[in-house]
Amino acid sequence: MLMRKRLKGRTDRRAVAPLRLFRDVVEDSRGNIALKFALLGPVLALIAIGAIDVASVHSADSRLQDLADASALAGASELALAIDGAAAVQRANAMVDAGLGNWPQAPRVQKAIEVLDHNGQRVLQVHLSANRTSFFVNLLPPGGWNFEALARGSALSRTPLCVLGFNQTDSAVIRVKDSARIQAPACMVHSNRDILVEGGNINASAVQAVRSARGSIFPVAGTGAEVIPDPFATLNLGKEKICSTMLPRLFGTGTQSLAAGVHCGGVTVFGSAKLTLKPGEHWFLGGHLDVKEDARLLGDDVVLMFDKASKFDFKDKAQVNLNGRQTGTWAGMVMIATRDNTQDFIISADNVDTLQGVIYVPRAKLIVEGKSDVARDTPWTVVVARALELKGSASLFINANYQSSNVPVPDGVGPSSGPVKLVQ
Repeated sequence: MLMRKRLKGRTDRRAVAPLRLFRDVVEDSRGNIALKFALLGPVLALIAIGAIDVASVHSADSRLQDLADASALAGASELALAIDGAAAVQRANAMVDAGLGNWPQAPRVQKAIEVLDHNGQRVLQVHLSANRTSFFVNLLPPGGWNFEALARGSALSRTPLCVLGFNQTDSAVIRVKDSARIQAPACMVHSNRDILVEGGNINASAVQAVRSARGSIFPVAGTGAEVIPDPFATLNLGKEKICSTMLPRLFGTGTQSLAAGVHCGGVTVFGSAKLTLKPGEHWFLGGHLDVKEDARLLGDDVVLMFDKASKFDFKDKAQVNLNGRQTGTWAGMVMIATRDNTQDFIISADNVDTLQGVIYVPRAKLIVEGKSDVARDTPWTVVVARALELKGSASLFINANYQSSNVPVPDGVGPSSGPVKLVQ
């Protein structure tokens, strides 16, 4: 939100001086006609020049306010990071400088830009004080024209969205059973229907559900929330990939790598094998990606794509460290299931340390089970799924250290969620 307010200086009082002089001359009946006309000409010229000057000042005043508004809105978008206000101030400052740079004969402007607490809400305030030379070389008014603009901007929702169960028909879209936990201390967990915690707990910056939320949830979950639609509904997942033969690939020993591309028939990593996925898109068609026993799966700048017959299954003591795509169509994504994939994606391995990026399974359920921590060492993770279920004693860590990552956060989740407005 944003607040805008014009701060009036002495401009109006000083602008009436020429008008008062004109009125006194016209109403004075003691002088003769010639004297009146002799005086009237310069006065009329003075009034005309003053009117032009005042109009110019009012135009500059409006432009200054528009610049303050735009700068406050631009800076407020950075407040959605919910980390600190330095980036917000820097962005607003750059916006003001750019606006003044594109302003012919711009006034002299002093800036005061800061993040404040306003009625319990964090806002970015932009205060601009301007001085403009008058037509009379700063003699009228003395020192020139002074005018100011004030604007305050805030993100409507500054809590990043990091877990979204967007199905509206399942009874419990987000479900936590046994002694499992969701830990999301810096971001929001949202369900488009219900949240049910049975024995475990959810601890997040904010928790909300469209219908109901029951169980051990901190802080207390808000209910009656607005439905959040699938933020990636327009993402084109319809690339046709063709496999002429289905040849499962097995990696049981040694250190090996797998180039980006289409993997037909599934990939299994087991034993003591270490498999590194090379950067790019990895399409799994007609078979699963199984990582089990003491195997290791690593990949930087990768996205794993699963068609309707494929899924991943991380189990046993397998170690998984995956960082999502940094550029291109899939920037910010680490795992994606096509919209015709309705399988359950399972994480039960003991050492799933890094899953950096968005896990997007629009028609599938993500199940986290077992007795270990998941994604504890990840700078940030976002889960967008039809449904999410935790069971056993698993702990799913959803961090929100967006600024420390080279994997960008896609629009619609994370710190980019929530519009910004001017507030009063």
